Amino acid sequence: MEKIISTIAVFFGSIVKFSVFTLTAIATDLGLGGSLANVIGGIIGIVLFTYLGTVMQEYMIRKFPRRFARKFTRSNRFLVKVKQKFGLNGIAVLTPIILSIPVGVLFALTLTHDKKKIMFTMITSMLFWAIVLFLPYYLFDINIVVWIKRMFA
Repeated sequence: MEKIISTIAVFFGSIVKFSVFTLTAIATDLGLGGSLANVIGGIIGIVLFTYLGTVMQEYMIRKFPRRFARKFTRSNRFLVKVKQKFGLNGIAVLTPIILSIPVGVLFALTLTHDKKKIMFTMITSMLFWAIVLFLPYYLFDINIVVWIKRMFA
């Protein structure tokens, strides 16, 4: 029962923050079900925020104009540099790991309005990161969580 609840939590968490819940699925040893829940949750998050993103963005700007006014912060400058150098592909590579899915998709929507292109690029990037994170765990029994803890210890 605990594994089912954990898998459901990984699914819903992956809709917003893919990398954190990938590591959660590995750390809690959810197996293939947790991995699939993680990937499917990420795909649903990308599709959801791609189609609802412009509506959400317009609503938030209208509702909180001061909060969403254009500000130049260190993170905004970083995203602008990535946008200028690498475009949509750069944003897509950073979205599952560093950015969250909503932030990456909303930023991608400012680059292009081609929703199919955004979804294809984001889902491809997310699947790439899923392979990078899950493959060592399943094929070689390398626990990424322990490896990361050793790096920072």
